[in-house]
Amino acid sequence: MGPHIMAPRECTNRHRPAQVIKTAIYTAVTICILRSTSGGGSDGEGTDLGIRDITRPYKSCLLVAQGGANTLPVIRALHGAGIAVLERPPSDAILSLALTREFDFVAWHFALDDARIEPVLGRLTLGAIPCVALLELATPSLTSLCLDAGADACLQLDADAMLVVAQVHAVLRRHAQPGEPELGDCGVLQVGDLVVDVDRCEVERGGVFIPLTASEFRIVEHMARNAGRVLRPHEILNAVSREYEYLPREAQEVFKVYVRRIRRKLEVSEDDPQYLVNVRGFGYRLEGGHTDARPRRVSVAAG
Repeated sequence: MGPHIMAPRECTNRHRPAQVIKTAIYTAVTICILRSTSGGGSDGEGTDLGIRDITRPYKSCLLVAQGGANTLPVIRALHGAGIAVLERPPSDAILSLALTREFDFVAWHFALDDARIEPVLGRLTLGAIPCVALLELATPSLTSLCLDAGADACLQLDADAMLVVAQVHAVLRRHAQPGEPELGDCGVLQVGDLVVDVDRCEVERGGVFIPLTASEFRIVEHMARNAGRVLRPHEILNAVSREYEYLPREAQEVFKVYVRRIRRKLEVSEDDPQYLVNVRGFGYRLEGGHTDARPRRVSVAAG
């Protein structure tokens, strides 16, 4: 039997049964999205540190819309930015779910003559919940009404994907709590010819896509942020797994499994590693192949 999967901000007895079910569904959606964006399937090889806390480094959205609303462009834009989405029709129960802070932000669709605009946005504002109003047609009057009622941003359903992502990032940045990663922590890390796209959860080597699982990606991302530095196995594993603290001795064996798996995909030759390099007696460091370049951050245009 695999490890027990908990939803973001672990479920407790205070949740109503309906909320627990919705949160469990959201978790399954999140796992599917992250596996598809990381290019990997199941973490079936060896120990899986990623599945225990798979939602932690990623953002989540509760999207509320009537069944006839064409929300697909918005959902695709959010998925492309590595944001997990759970879509549900509007109801009092869903508004209560939105107020539980199970999600990083709420995207709520409103029709032109929707009487719920002020009550819903007022409740979300009082609860300090980041909210994006989704509109079929973002007319000046409807947009003004939503913003005055408390929406952090307004988007037309067929808005360009770059605009959707930029608006969402701006909203999350304004609501970020102390210690949370800011937008500047996202984007692209480059180490030699190795490119780690943090937003899309993808890794490329010399322009070639490398299909990593979620946990493998997080290890590579952490090492890319510390490229050139020698990191001990327990430091790496503890940095990417919040629910379990590895002791140095057990981390040695667990990390060796990940090293084999990552090298099998990342290295041109496993016998002559140029990226994930072992410094005997100390730990591992990430290098940029034969270029041996130090990392640099690539700015990503907001659109």
